[in-house]
Amino acid sequence: MNEMSLDEPTGGQMDLQLAAAAFLADNKDTRMLLRVLGQSLQETLGGRVEVTRSSGGLLHRSSPEVKAITVHLDPDDYQVELDGDRVRCTVARSSGGIRIRSEQLPVQQWLERLLGALQAEAESNQSAQAALQRVVLGGGS
Repeated sequence: MNEMSLDEPTGGQMDLQLAAAAFLADNKDTRMLLRVLGQSLQETLGGRVEVTRSSGGLLHRSSPEVKAITVHLDPDDYQVELDGDRVRCTVARSSGGIRIRSEQLPVQQWLERLLGALQAEAESNQSAQAALQRVVLGGGS
């Protein structure tokens, strides 16, 4: 994974674009990207991340293949879904338990927004800081 430092003050949007591009470059295979992202976020954010895996087929064995990831970072939910060969990325805003807005984005833009939300939350939340570092600096398998 490409080295990037999160300790020094960032250049804002440009740093997030570079981090997203580096993560995508290191994980060109979409299925692997979802597996790494899901594992990294789930290990650091716990219950705030939902990972949906493919069913194991006829014998219903659990599969390592990730079908969808939802990250709950108030007030937004970040969801990425694999539908065949298509990847659908959505950022949804809720208020009082009611979804008031939903926006579909390209993968890189979605990842930039997710990293931005993690970066903002990392200023006051240690698990968000750990999640951001795992995604940007590596650490998933």
